[in-house]
Amino acid sequence: MKCLNSLMLISAMLVFTVNAMAQSPKNNPKCEPNPVFNRFAGEMTGNCDRARFKDLNLWRWKKANDSKSGSESFKVEGEYWYYLNPIEKDAKGLHPGILEVVRNFENAVRQAKGEVLSVNSKLVYYRLRKGNDEFWGEAGCGMESGSGGCSGISHQIIRVAGMEQSVVVSFEQIAKAMGDEGKVVFYGIYFDNDKAALKSESAPTLTEMAKWLMTNASAKVFIVGHTDMQGSVERNQKLSRDRAASVITALTRDHGIKADRLTAEGIGPLAPVASNADEAGRAKNRRVEMVLR
Repeated sequence: MKCLNSLMLISAMLVFTVNAMAQSPKNNPKCEPNPVFNRFAGEMTGNCDRARFKDLNLWRWKKANDSKSGSESFKVEGEYWYYLNPIEKDAKGLHPGILEVVRNFENAVRQAKGEVLSVNSKLVYYRLRKGNDEFWGEAGCGMESGSGGCSGISHQIIRVAGMEQSVVVSFEQIAKAMGDEGKVVFYGIYFDNDKAALKSESAPTLTEMAKWLMTNASAKVFIVGHTDMQGSVERNQKLSRDRAASVITALTRDHGIKADRLTAEGIGPLAPVASNADEAGRAKNRRVEMVLR
C-alpha cells in the first residue's frame, strides 16, 4: 500500500503543461520546455534536440489496450522534440525505479485522457491531444543506474503537422497537370485541425491557382476538399466541403475570380491516395484538388 501511495503521489507531479519550467544552474539553458510533460521529480534538463519536421518510429499493440496481442511498429511525422534528462538522487541517495517511472508515465497519459499505445520494460508509447494539437511519442527511462534504478528520463515527441510546403506548386506545374490529367493536387493549402478557415501560409498557393484561372478565363472548375479517415464520414465530408468553400471565398474575394466558375465539393475520406493506418498516409490524404468541369 505504501508503494502504491508513493506512485500516486509522484503521478500527481506529472501534470501535463506547456508552461515554462524553472531553470536551475544544472539545467541546460539551450533546451526549451517539454511541450507535453512537466518534469519528473528530480529531473533536470540535459541533452535535447529539435526538428521542424521529422519521422519517428513508435510501437503499438496490434489490438488497442491488449498487451497480449503483440506489438507492431509504425511511423508518425511532424514537429519533433528529443530529451535525455538526468535525475538527481533523492535524500536517501536513491534514483526512482525503472518500473516506477514507467507506471508514472502510463498514469499521466491516462489522466490526460490520452491513449497508451503500448508499454515495454522502459518506455511508454502514447497519443494525446492538447488543445488543437495532437502529440505522439515515447517517454520513460533512458538511463539506468543499476539494481532497477533509473538515472535519466528520455522523451521523443512528435506534434502531428503537415510539412511546411516550402516549394509552392507553380503556375506552370498547374497548367501541365490540368492539361495532362484535368486536375491538380495541392498540399500547400493549410487549415487548423478540424477547422475550415484558411491559414495565412496558404496565400502563395492560392496566388498560383488564381494565375491559372485568370489565364484560362473560360475554364470552370471544382474545388474539392479531401480529409483523412479520423472521425465520422459525415463530419469529414462536411469539413472537406467547408474547406473547399473557404478556398473559393479566398479566390473570389482576394483575386477577383468569378464565383460562377468555381464549385465547392467535399469528398471527405472517400478517395484516399495512401493508407490511413499511419500519420504519413493520413497527411497525404488531407489535400485540396482543382478539377476541370
